[in-house]
Amino acid sequence: MMETTVTPATALAERVAEAVNQAGSCSVIDARQSLGKAALESLEYPTTRNERWKYTRVAKLRDLHPASASSRSNTPPVLDEFNAHRLTFVDGQFQGGEIVNESGAFIGPLSKAAQLQDDRLQALDQDYFADNEWFAALQAAAPQDGACILIPDGQRTERPILVHHHLTAGNVVAQPQHVMVVGENAYTEVILWTTCDDQATGLMNGALTAYVAKHGHLSLEIVQDEQGSSHHIAHQQFRQAESSRLTVRTATARAHWLRNDLHIHQGGQHGHSTFHGCYLPSGNTFVDHHTRIDHAEPDGHSDELYKGLAADTATAVFNGKIMVHKDAQRIEAYQRNANLLLGERSGVYSKPELEIYADDVRCSHGCTIGQFDAEALFYLRSRGMTETKARNLMVQAFLSEVLDGFRPEIQQHVEQVYAERLGWN
Repeated sequence: MMETTVTPATALAERVAEAVNQAGSCSVIDARQSLGKAALESLEYPTTRNERWKYTRVAKLRDLHPASASSRSNTPPVLDEFNAHRLTFVDGQFQGGEIVNESGAFIGPLSKAAQLQDDRLQALDQDYFADNEWFAALQAAAPQDGACILIPDGQRTERPILVHHHLTAGNVVAQPQHVMVVGENAYTEVILWTTCDDQATGLMNGALTAYVAKHGHLSLEIVQDEQGSSHHIAHQQFRQAESSRLTVRTATARAHWLRNDLHIHQGGQHGHSTFHGCYLPSGNTFVDHHTRIDHAEPDGHSDELYKGLAADTATAVFNGKIMVHKDAQRIEAYQRNANLLLGERSGVYSKPELEIYADDVRCSHGCTIGQFDAEALFYLRSRGMTETKARNLMVQAFLSEVLDGFRPEIQQHVEQVYAERLGWN
């Protein structure tokens, strides 16, 4: 008689699946969920021996025992005065918002789209992360509700779409799935905002899948303002067609433990991608950004810029990879990562990468890690500024290249959070 050994990773997957099923899963594409379950059996749980997870420790997550979600009636709103089309989700469940299903456009929860628009959800057929990463496979095997934004050919949304996902207190697990499809010559602006309760200790394991068709344009601003001590793993994948434009700006305002995995695939000629981000871990927090862009067709352009600060004993990680495929000629790809150390015991690990298989390209990459410029700080103080004000001004100037690209409401919010956390105000 053979005995079956249940590994800690397998036990975690079973507990998460059970918790998601009890809270309410979102069945969209059965084949994709089956592939996610199969991948869980073949993929290894990530450890620091894996290069992609060298500085991202997830061993203690294997001991997570998901708890039942608390009341969902007091979800704090974000950007109260901001005029936007709003969708709110709590713990992977749709809480409220205006559903649009007219003139070929759909804006609403994925659970509703699966009933009404299932023939337009082909973007979910492919999942780069679920085929290669354990946590992404876990999410794909038991997805929960998220935003579904389908913009037909030639249409533009009149207002930005603000998608807010909140994680409640306790060891709650949420696995939201967001889907965005922008048609040919279509345009939309989306804000994806995540928050957590002060007492949140669980796991947000989310996925975002987007497709931008020929001459389409998707502008996405991601704000992560998470209280508590939860863990957040985000899988964000984008596919672009010919002459499409993609803009992704990520501001990590506050997080206890966060990993952003971003993958862009330029599958059409003359694609254009911009992805910028900023982060400020402090205390003993951890923030990790892993990005990859695949230039698979000629004449593509990409601009990547991430800037971060690490204070106290916090740790920040950046790993960015530019892949230029064979015959993808005349590519222009630029990548920069700049970091400031604000604490003697803080740490930053940066690894920019280029992998090029074409011979007619213009690509560059680089990173900097340093401390405040003593001469510049002295100059500002000699002009009558206190040290606190001088440091505040230097940090604002350092981050401005990234933050100035956000809409003013988001820029103001992120700067205010950073000032509060570091005691500048």
